[in-house]
Amino acid sequence: MTLLYADTSAIVRAYFPDEDDHEQLRALILEGDAPVATSEIARDEFASAVTGAARAKRLRRPAVFIDRSTPTPQRMARRAPSIRWNGRPLACARLVVEDRLRTLDAIHLAVALEALPELGGKAVAILTRDCRQASAARRHGLAVS
Repeated sequence: MTLLYADTSAIVRAYFPDEDDHEQLRALILEGDAPVATSEIARDEFASAVTGAARAKRLRRPAVFIDRSTPTPQRMARRAPSIRWNGRPLACARLVVEDRLRTLDAIHLAVALEALPELGGKAVAILTRDCRQASAARRHGLAVS
């Protein structure tokens, strides 16, 4: 079974019904059978997205949305609770420079490339709607959904 790594662009679309690909990503991330993981930074990025959506009047009660729906790593990994990173530094700087990724996108990709394969034999696919990150993931040998 493939382990899915969801970056914040995919998580936001899974939770926000007015986003493109909402139904597909909701099915994969929140209702699917495959184990799903994300990075600690997804919680903060998601909170930022919720705050921005509230400012744009897309959400009526953002605090409740964040408190009850924030995709913490524990929630995202509920079907793969043994996910751990062994403290080894990730190659984020290389991804920023060579692949011209934004810092947070590089962190997501580095986790998917370096930390998740340590789970032992599972293929890793990244769920993202960021075109630059998807291209970099493919260049580094990850499947992209």
